[in-house]
Amino acid sequence: MTGSSFDRASLIDRLSTVVGIPVVPFGEGGDVDHPLLASLIDRLVTAGVTALTPNGNTGEFYALSPEERRAVLLTVADAAAGRAVLVGGVGFDLATAVADARFAREAGVDAVMVHQPVLPYLSPEGWVEYNVTVAHAVPEIGVVPYLSTPLVTGAHIARLIDRAPNVVALKYSVPDPVVFASVRAEVAAGTTADVLWIAGLAESYAPAYWQGGARAFTSGLVNVVPAKSLAMLDALRGNDPAEAERVWRSIRQFEHLRARRRSADNVAVVKEAMHQLGLCRRDLRPPSAPLSARAREEVTESIASWSAPPPTTTAGTQSVRVPA
Repeated sequence: MTGSSFDRASLIDRLSTVVGIPVVPFGEGGDVDHPLLASLIDRLVTAGVTALTPNGNTGEFYALSPEERRAVLLTVADAAAGRAVLVGGVGFDLATAVADARFAREAGVDAVMVHQPVLPYLSPEGWVEYNVTVAHAVPEIGVVPYLSTPLVTGAHIARLIDRAPNVVALKYSVPDPVVFASVRAEVAAGTTADVLWIAGLAESYAPAYWQGGARAFTSGLVNVVPAKSLAMLDALRGNDPAEAERVWRSIRQFEHLRARRRSADNVAVVKEAMHQLGLCRRDLRPPSAPLSARAREEVTESIASWSAPPPTTTAGTQSVRVPA
């Protein structure tokens, strides 16, 4: 593999922030509402979110068709208009991941986030080869592997980084801060390349992972109230554990609703909150499912203290209210 053409240090610096995972709104007929998606992206960027991953899990990546995923990427890129670093999600079989990574590169993204392959028999060595192949296909942009299995060790990750110099970051989503710290230390001992660790379990785990060396975190909450996510980032950057705990406590119930039942309602809770705030419809696609009436009430309770009812503006076909 030849040397990469992008500025590695600059890209890592730009990714060291809240990495928002935008939802994909659906219209009344079930199709992607692209005008509203563009408005929601503009809302995020205007609020101060400077990194976005279109086609992430909160964007119902696995429920979109190949054509829809590419259309979503283009809408997000057009709406962001160079105001945010873009990390396009790719995955599925290797040929599809490579083709979508090349499409994302041509669309002008700064990096691709490689979903962990959905396979009952995933091996650590196979995970390395999968990511190496995607990275080699797009040497001109950064690559951010998404990792949620503890089977992949620091030695595997170090091997990947040495073989694919455009791997600039790891989205690490193993729910164990001790394992994270150990894996990060093993990677640091196994390679001299600088790599960014992104806490992939959002604000709930961000403080613990920050202590372990992460300097960024992903967020689905950011779709609902960007100020909460940015306040957590400011507290962590400012080494203010009291403020970080205050923010954590204010979002704890909401994030609990997203995480329970092995995250079965992750996207449903986010969209329900957005629906209650007038931001988009609550509609989603299988394998996600609508919330029960009681669960909707719990969402209402979890966001009640966040802000007073905001003013309403019009965006696309929806009535949109912008929380503080």
